[in-house]
Amino acid sequence: MVKTALRRRLPLVAVGIAVLLWSTSFGISGEVLKTASPAVLSVGRFAIGLIVLVPLAARRPLFARTVRDPRTIVLGLLGVAIYYALTNIGLEFTSPGTAALSNAALPALTALLGLFILKERIAPRTIVGLVLATAGVVIVAGAGLTLDIGVLLCLIGLASYALYTVLLRKGALAEDQQPAAVGLRPAGAVDPLVLATATAVWGTAIMLPWLVAEMAAGAAALPSGWGGLGGLLLLGVVITAPTLVLFNYGAERLPAAATGVVTAAIPALGYLFALVLGEPFDAITALGGAVALVGVAIASVTAPSTDSSPAGSGLPPHVDVAAGPFERD
Repeated sequence: MVKTALRRRLPLVAVGIAVLLWSTSFGISGEVLKTASPAVLSVGRFAIGLIVLVPLAARRPLFARTVRDPRTIVLGLLGVAIYYALTNIGLEFTSPGTAALSNAALPALTALLGLFILKERIAPRTIVGLVLATAGVVIVAGAGLTLDIGVLLCLIGLASYALYTVLLRKGALAEDQQPAAVGLRPAGAVDPLVLATATAVWGTAIMLPWLVAEMAAGAAALPSGWGGLGGLLLLGVVITAPTLVLFNYGAERLPAAATGVVTAAIPALGYLFALVLGEPFDAITALGGAVALVGVAIASVTAPSTDSSPAGSGLPPHVDVAAGPFERD
């Protein structure tokens, strides 16, 4: 009974840890952007992350096949290329604290897309959490969250990431409906490390033309100093790689609305980290962040059951996938 309860909470814990790491990225990215250009930062952090992830994922089943799957390309475009590119460009026009606060829109975007695309019912506890998180957004907005070009870019990126989250869940549910042969691995099952790595491969590849264009325009700049080089290394190894794996694991197994509510912690935590790095404190903004965190706590007290969610990513079945548990590409 205890093990079952813990297993059901693992996806929620995974998303929570991913959100905690994610929240620090705005301030660190702001430090890196003091010397580096946006494309160098975006491609560089994922290139470093892939140095960590690829050797681990390549040893697991279905890695090459997952990289080739069209769904992985879409996930890489939405969850890596568009989101991180627009966020890093947005940080050129707004502060890290403001960029973090703009993430308060993510829970509502994710829940709404989950409602329309997945037809997921939103539980009363989740609704309460979303209402409180939205109230926190309103408080923060009244404290000075301005709709400048940087925030607009961040919001477009957030819409892309919300769709990425919903498509992760949609693929998982589709796989759950595909019966597996008795005694064999479910068709198309791929573990989170493999899917996250394959997604990062495509996201990085899609951003390469942007880096080339930046270099051709003479706008590319490499990071320098402890804040630049150290920040980029920290983003790649400690933040990007673990966040991808943990978020993919949890988002596949949790209802989209629940995942979205947990991400409501990003504005408060991101703003708090920005304060640590030197941004001025604002009491009303802090109050809004606290209200959003209360919404997260209420929605997360009772973790949803994950028994019906699959272990894999819902990739289309292949005739040779059911060859056995040790099949490799």
